[in-house]
Amino acid sequence: MNRLRRSIRQSFRMRGRHSPENSAPSELVTSGGNGGHHRQEQWQPDEAAVRAGLCHFSVKYLGAIEVYESRGMQVCEGALKMLRSNRRRSIKAVLYVSGDGLRVVDQENNRGLIVDQTIEKVSFCAPDRNNDKGFAYICRDGTSRRWMCHGFHATKESGERLSHAVGCAFSICLERKKKRDEENMQSLEKALNPKWDEERRRFEYCTPSDKSSLSVFSKANPYQ
Repeated sequence: MNRLRRSIRQSFRMRGRHSPENSAPSELVTSGGNGGHHRQEQWQPDEAAVRAGLCHFSVKYLGAIEVYESRGMQVCEGALKMLRSNRRRSIKAVLYVSGDGLRVVDQENNRGLIVDQTIEKVSFCAPDRNNDKGFAYICRDGTSRRWMCHGFHATKESGERLSHAVGCAFSICLERKKKRDEENMQSLEKALNPKWDEERRRFEYCTPSDKSSLSVFSKANPYQ
């Protein structure tokens, strides 16, 4: 029974390390230097807005194009360059950023929601180093399983600020996933051990020295 519990704990840890959807789902890329740090301090309210589901930016949606790598600033910048060179007209829209996903709502042709992207499927995002207003993210298409890069041109803010907001969404998503994993592990522990709640309460009331002793004994005793 105890070996089974240990194997369950280890499976949660290993899944967190090696599964693409349980590891950091994306990477936030911002410019370095003191200037970039100062700008990020100015954008701190964006994190609260993302958590509340109130963060949004006016953008021109350039569309999406298939890419053959799941990450990389050069990949994003190359995709943005191709999207800008296409004759397809950009769409005036609003980009909504939350811990659940990214949503693009058409503000020009009354088409409503045109992109509904879950954060878990995003592998990378970055501002355009060649264009202050450019921003892109790479995601896995749910149907074709292809890597697609979505491009944007911010109309009021910088592409770097959009990237920062999406980075906040990534962090929130990871926090929620970690909490769910911990709750799932506790549920399994409780199912395997009917006295789990009682033992946990007993441990919580122990003194720090008692907890340390119990922890050492638990690690040293292979039969526990």
